[in-house]
Amino acid sequence: MRTQTLTLRARRPLIAGLVAMVIALLVATFGGGWVVRADGSTGSAPGTLPGTLPGTPPGTLPATTPTPEPVPAAPDSPELAFAIAGDGEAGIVWAAPRTGDPGDVDSYVVTSVPDSGTVTVDAGHRHVVVGGLTNGVEYVFSVVALGPGGSSPPTETNAVTPGEDESVIAGLLQKLERHLQDALNKAHARFHDARGKALAGFEKHEGRALANFDGHVGKAEARLERFRGQALAKLERSRGTDHFERVHEQVTERLLHAEERFDAEMTRTDERLNDRLGNLSEHLHEQLENLQERLSERIAELREQLIERTGGLDGHGHEYEHEDHESEREDQDEDHEDDDLHEPELILHPAI
Repeated sequence: MRTQTLTLRARRPLIAGLVAMVIALLVATFGGGWVVRADGSTGSAPGTLPGTLPGTPPGTLPATTPTPEPVPAAPDSPELAFAIAGDGEAGIVWAAPRTGDPGDVDSYVVTSVPDSGTVTVDAGHRHVVVGGLTNGVEYVFSVVALGPGGSSPPTETNAVTPGEDESVIAGLLQKLERHLQDALNKAHARFHDARGKALAGFEKHEGRALANFDGHVGKAEARLERFRGQALAKLERSRGTDHFERVHEQVTERLLHAEERFDAEMTRTDERLNDRLGNLSEHLHEQLENLQERLSERIAELREQLIERTGGLDGHGHEYEHEDHESEREDQDEDHEDDDLHEPELILHPAI
């Protein structure tokens, strides 16, 4: 007699049979011309000619439904926008939407409040000078991206008050546009690099956990097989003797107990694995949230820095150039700060 047991690995071949049963049940319930073969694959039902659908006369093409054209999505909002006060005017600079295809944007519309005047700018430019403003009045501007799919939610600038002592250098706005986009690109590059390292660390620890689990299962199965072999050998040696029935009863009982202990051990091992993976997932989620918060904070800081720097511009933008070098040094400092954001700190022990 050989008592059989279903281990975690031994149960795996049952999946194919269960899948075949589900497909067969769906066919029986909803009808159709597909059947399940013994190997679990699907094919045409008997009597159905290749290249035809059930109920379709041979040589007749089935009716087709035209695939609707995908509806383009509206572009996302410009990621950041700020304004510079001038004499009866204001300079507006903004960044492109961060997500989506650049081709999704056809133009930008800048609206001033109060006055509700609007200016449309081609998608190839992300700065504009809005004139006709009243000195001494505070203005806020909103920038909307327009595309085939509609318009984005607005992105608002800081409030500015035009005055006689203020000036906007049109040529400098283009430089500010490039600086803004470069700074945002650097911030996003650091974010994606840290995010990629965190995901790679998670996958590494997940792989270790799964490898430990498989190793533990393999050792437990090997122990069970050795015990089963020894028990059955003992039973075989007693065959033909007066105490065969007693040995048979003892071996059967011990094998049942061994299999029960094995199943209990596998359940505990599986629970510990799920706990490990759950802890890893939670830690990764927290880390990614922290990275996203830091990115948002960096974008907000960049906006405030630009507003402060443009307030001290001279006629040629020299003050801005000096501050631009300081910004590069700040970016380098942030690069060093982000070096420790690459992997989850949860370390798995060799054994589950």
